[in-house]
Amino acid sequence: MEYRRTVIADDVSVAASSVTTFDMPVNPISHLMFTMRFLNVTDEATLAQILARISNVTVTRFGQAIFNLSGADLQKLNFLMYGKAPILGNQVATDNAARFISMIIPFSRKPYDQNEGLPATLRGELKIQVTLSATETDVDNVSLQIEAIEMLGAAPKRYLKVTTLTQTLVSGVDNDLNLPIGNVYAGIMLFSTTVPTGTAFTTTADKVRFLLDNVERNYVTSNWESLHGELLLRPGHTEVYDASADNDDVVNYGLLDFSPANDDTYLVDTKGKSQCVLKITAGDANPVRVFPIELVSA
Repeated sequence: MEYRRTVIADDVSVAASSVTTFDMPVNPISHLMFTMRFLNVTDEATLAQILARISNVTVTRFGQAIFNLSGADLQKLNFLMYGKAPILGNQVATDNAARFISMIIPFSRKPYDQNEGLPATLRGELKIQVTLSATETDVDNVSLQIEAIEMLGAAPKRYLKVTTLTQTLVSGVDNDLNLPIGNVYAGIMLFSTTVPTGTAFTTTADKVRFLLDNVERNYVTSNWESLHGELLLRPGHTEVYDASADNDDVVNYGLLDFSPANDDTYLVDTKGKSQCVLKITAGDANPVRVFPIELVSA
């Protein structure tokens, strides 16, 4: 078996507020390497400021989104899936210093897996679209490098689909967030706007339950603290390469993990179900972002 790397975007300059679309290769794809290059404005741009420049990355197959995350959420997905932080190059405070960050856009739980990944397509059926934010206060002169890791001769049976759902919660009650049905779930990444970082334990996603056809499945009930704390099975307390020593770099994120060993033992099949719900008890009236991590039949 052979794999090869193919350049989709080669140092393509992108302007503020731009939306840029690229065609993807036709061979089966394991993952994409997505790199943003940029220059510091005046001093060192923080990781949060850098990621904020990437408003959205969307991959479409036959016109339907199979991947749709912001730059910040993509970085956290990488952190949680692989247990390591994406590499942030040239960590310096020099004005106009040349810097970059590279992240993986995954189509399988394990990179280079012959059985998981995007199947072969015809030219034009697969596209990637990148939306840049308007502000250039911290980072400017942005350019993109995108490379595809193709698995020649592979016949993947399924591929990973990760999209974004957002809902503002009603405080003090259970909130139902309806999830897509019809595919197999490998997990659900969750962003809570408020988490315990000060003198109170207030948490937007205070408690969660996962239900299929009104029956609790896997997560009968879980508190935010333990849901977040179980990330020790993924990245644990691993420091990113920045100035935030001793910080919790995934402080606002949790993971309902249906594939803790990256195998099929605990996957949740929603095919034939009429309803799939994440029930969230809200500690305050703020938004949550929910990211279903689905396996779609190829």
